[in-house]
Formats: sequence, C-alpha cells, structure tokens
Amino acid sequence: MTASSGDGGAARFPRWREWPMVRAWERTLAASGWRLDALKPLNLLARRNGDPLFALLEARGKDPEGRAMLPYVLVRGAAAVVVPECVNGATGERKLLMVRQRRVGDGTLSLEFPAGMVEHGGDPLDTARRELHEETGLPAALLADAVLEPLWDKGLASSPGLSDEVVHFYAVTLVLDEAVFRALDGGTAGHAEEGEHIVTVLRTPAEAAAGQSSVLTLLGLLLWRRRALPAA
Repeated sequence: MTASSGDGGAARFPRWREWPMVRAWERTLAASGWRLDALKPLNLLARRNGDPLFALLEARGKDPEGRAMLPYVLVRGAAAVVVPECVNGATGERKLLMVRQRRVGDGTLSLEFPAGMVEHGGDPLDTARRELHEETGLPAALLADAVLEPLWDKGLASSPGLSDEVVHFYAVTLVLDEAVFRALDGGTAGHAEEGEHIVTVLRTPAEAAAGQSSVLTLLGLLLWRRRALPAA
C-alpha cells in the first residue's frame, strides 16, 4: 500500500480526481442536488501497483437545502459480499463456505463471507465472482456458470455519515464433488503478498452466526435467510 505525501498526495497522484470512485461519488452528489464548490485531498492511498484504494477528502459545498456540507468524506467506492452455500453432491449435506483471517481493525480472527472492493469502477457482480475464486481457491472454471443472485436490489451504505461505500450482497449455490467439498474445510487461499492469509471453513447457518462480530457478515447471513421467507 502506498500513502500520500504531505500535500495530501496530489503531487504523486495528479489525476486523483479522475479515480473511478471519486468520479462516481461526485456524480452521485450532483444527481441528488448537491453543489460541490471545492475538493481537496487530505490523504490518497493506492495499492503497490498504483491502483487507487482510498481517498480522504476535504469538501466544500451545499446540500440540496442550501446548507453547508460536512467537510470530510472517505471515498472508497463499492464492495461486494457473496454468501456461498455448498452442497455435497454425494450426500446432500449443505454448508456455508466462509473464510477466516486476522483483521487489523480489531485484531480478531474474523469469520466472514468472501468479499472485496469493486476495482476501476467495475461491476459488483464480477467482483463477487472474482473474490469467490480468489478467497476460497475454487477453480474459476467451476464458478464460470454459477448463478449469483442479488440479495438486495441495490448496494447498501455501510457508513453514509463518512463514506460513499455501498455494499452489494449476492448468494450462490454450488454443488460439489465430495472430495472438493471436504477439502474446503481447512483449505488455504488468498494472496499472502497482499497480507491475505485465509483459511476456508464450512459452517452451518447457526455456526456462522454464533459469536459473529462483522456487521457485513451478519447482514449477508440475514439477507440469505430472508430469501426463504414467504413474501409479505
């Protein structure tokens, strides 16, 4: 990860305002009737390869009612979470496929569903499919024809008081050979060079919820369960 310099990163990233997530955030404000008068980078973060990651910005402008907007926003774009249910083709056993990894935010060994940020203003559905492959080690060919079903009709804001991030939730059911199914419980995946040290696990819905500390994981589970409820 590459951080900005003392100028907020504008010298290192002179075209920061063209970053896809910054442009998307500006378009969203304009569509909602906001007026943006000035925008200044306080800290720009990029991956080692230079791809945009986060932008902490100071903004000046007016909301649709003509009031001064709060001055700080963390622009990070959209993300995707996928809830995979795996079915043992030999026995019919069904489990949720999850990932365990240490998280720097609170230091815990977190139990989550595969997830990731949408890159370059891309498609959240493509992101969900990519993360399912990269974070679980399931072959891309096996996932190519898998049907990912949206669990909500739009992205859900994770922290709208500070960030533009919206999270898209998907579900997928995968029927697997018994050997593949069993290997997922205790398998390893992720990109170690990027700090991803992932262990895959299979859990029942009750086990997935027990002791859960991630709001995104819990919300994904609740939306997944909601699919089976009769329409109101």
